[in-house]
Amino acid sequence: MTQEEQTQFISVPVPSQYVTQVYAYLAELTGTATPPVPPVPPAGTSSTADDGELPVVQWTVEDFRKLMIEPLGSVQTVARALDILAKQPDTRVSYTSLATQLGIEKKNLQGNLSAFTRTMHRHYKRRNWPMTWVEALTDEPGLKSEFFYTMTATVAERWLTARAHG
Repeated sequence: MTQEEQTQFISVPVPSQYVTQVYAYLAELTGTATPPVPPVPPAGTSSTADDGELPVVQWTVEDFRKLMIEPLGSVQTVARALDILAKQPDTRVSYTSLATQLGIEKKNLQGNLSAFTRTMHRHYKRRNWPMTWVEALTDEPGLKSEFFYTMTATVAERWLTARAHG
């Protein structure tokens, strides 16, 4: 029997404020501490609905106002990322650069983005982020490719309006 066949998974309740740290710790244990963030939550994570069942919904100024006051640390980290992207709409920002500008490790950014996805599904009933992403070749040492994030000018304008009046 191989190690993969012997691996068992169990559900462990974790206080919400520690979820991203637990993800980061698990990534360290499995040796996957710095992979790029997956576009959807990792397999096996729970959601109130399957990603494919949720609609793509335009982000409005009101949606962003709600997002800005969300107390979850992961959402606040993504809000700071949106601040960075909104300052340079329609410009690709690499995963590595985003983590550096936020002052956090890549593995922590990965956990925050995964938690943000679950929050979007659960509380906003949508499958789309307010920014888009694409995987592309990179000059980052040790990586062949990574994710690059972009916010359209329209979404950036809505985000900045919400920030200004939030």
